[in-house]
Amino acid sequence: MKRGTLFMLFSAAVFAALLLVPFRGESDTLILKNGTLLVGKVKSSSDKSIVFKNYYGAFIVNREDIEKLYVTKTYKEDISLRKKMGMDFSVDDIKKNYEAGEKKLTEQEVSKLKTSLQKSAESPLRCGGSFSIEGGWLYSIGDVNEVIPYGYGGFAAYEQGLDFITGEKYRLMPGLRIEGGYLYYNSGNAFMKGPTVSLGPVWLFPVPGGNIRFSLQPGSSALNVENGDLSASTFTFTFNSILGYEYTFSSTSIFINARYLYVYDKDVFFSSAGITAGFSYKLW
Repeated sequence: MKRGTLFMLFSAAVFAALLLVPFRGESDTLILKNGTLLVGKVKSSSDKSIVFKNYYGAFIVNREDIEKLYVTKTYKEDISLRKKMGMDFSVDDIKKNYEAGEKKLTEQEVSKLKTSLQKSAESPLRCGGSFSIEGGWLYSIGDVNEVIPYGYGGFAAYEQGLDFITGEKYRLMPGLRIEGGYLYYNSGNAFMKGPTVSLGPVWLFPVPGGNIRFSLQPGSSALNVENGDLSASTFTFTFNSILGYEYTFSSTSIFINARYLYVYDKDVFFSSAGITAGFSYKLW
């Protein structure tokens, strides 16, 4: 099945959950984290968002943006809430928003909601920043495999979306990934260890539940190498690349990556491939 078809099926399923499943006992007075208070009706709900309707139309609100939800049965209860909060209000505005929310979604509103949902699923906003930590096992490839067959790596990274540069969201628009880490390979009397840094583009390809992630990161490493009586220190070119899947929970994600690491040496070919796993947190 083609990737585009999978997106359409997934979006349709989520859309059905939001719009077609009858809503039970949710709120019609909504306070957002930015302080905005909305009066209307919640028309349907999912774990990640709600469909809310009032005088100004129907729209999708992400649950992570919601501060509080209040259940009210009449617009008079919404007025009482405003009074308790000490907020200014217009009885006419509250009444017209409440009554508009009571009405069924129009065909035009359903079409707009569906379009909004599909755009959100296919092209997530990449202007925010996130921080991640991961670690894992790396298998040596090349001339040093018999000396140090495997090692370990720990990495911390910051990713920044770049959509704000163009003002639009494009599927192939990458973010920027800055990564620092520490490598440690050891076997008997031989070891290689030291810090590494890299910087490069990272792409997110939305799939059900999360994203496929791919990055290309040139950089450098400061490594200490020892094999018996021989020892050396080197500052050299390094290249990292990751391909993995992340599963998202609102602002937090867990992920597993296949990682490739290349370390340049004019005399010895050295690279590694392995698996790393970790978590990330969306900062904004």
